[in-house]
This record gives sequence, structure tokens and C-alpha cells, in this order.
Amino acid sequence: MIAKPVPRPDKDSAPYWDGLAAGELRVQRCSGCGTLRWPARAICNRCRSFDADWVAISGRGTIKSWIRTHQRFHPAFAEDLPYVTSLVAIEEQADIQIIGALADPTAEPATGKAVRAIFRDPQQSAPILFWELDGP
Repeated sequence: MIAKPVPRPDKDSAPYWDGLAAGELRVQRCSGCGTLRWPARAICNRCRSFDADWVAISGRGTIKSWIRTHQRFHPAFAEDLPYVTSLVAIEEQADIQIIGALADPTAEPATGKAVRAIFRDPQQSAPILFWELDGP
């Protein structure tokens, strides 16, 4: 049995992964102008500040794009096929789009559908972001 690859947080991404493990979706926020930043980076694109912190966000958004994968790209994911990967614009700031898998691979995703982040027990697997369709 081949182990699934797991994320390797670095100093810039560790707060994101720690948030997932704690059951929160976190993004970087500029301390100068309050703009949310994703992915994390050293300087704000809007005000050029180097100061930032990390904040928990609602975990709600809308699907901008998605794909259902049927091909095994890595042997450790063979049992997960097919799976759906979605690009989601977050509710707080639509220009921030975060990728995650749909928790239910049989769900019928569509551009514009509402989703919410869900978190699996970090003791059972690596902290990975999953989306769940939210509403009808």
C-alpha cells in the first residue's frame, strides 16, 4: 500500500494548515488596509504593507470552476476515484479563490453553486480542505 502524499507546510503556509487542523479556514489579512490575501505573501498588492496576520473566514463561497477526475494520477488515490476538485470564490472577498475537493464525489457541482468548507478529523488524515454543496 502506498501512502498518500501529505502537505508540507512552510513558514508562509503553516497558519493555513494549522487552521484546517483546528476546523477553520484561515487566510492572510493585510494589517495596513485589511485586504485579504491568498496565497500568503510578504507584501500587500493593494497598499504595499509588509504587515499581516491570519484570520478565520466563514468558509462559504461559490464554485467558479470544477473538474471530476477519473484518471489515477497517483496510485495512493486510486480508491478515491472519481473525485471532484473545485475552485471556490470565498464569500468575504470574491477575488480570493481557493481549491478544495468536494466531500461527496457523487455531488452535482455547477458554476455559481454555493458551498461551505468542511473539515475532516485531522487524526484520521492530513488536514485537507473539502467543500460541501450548501443549499438546494
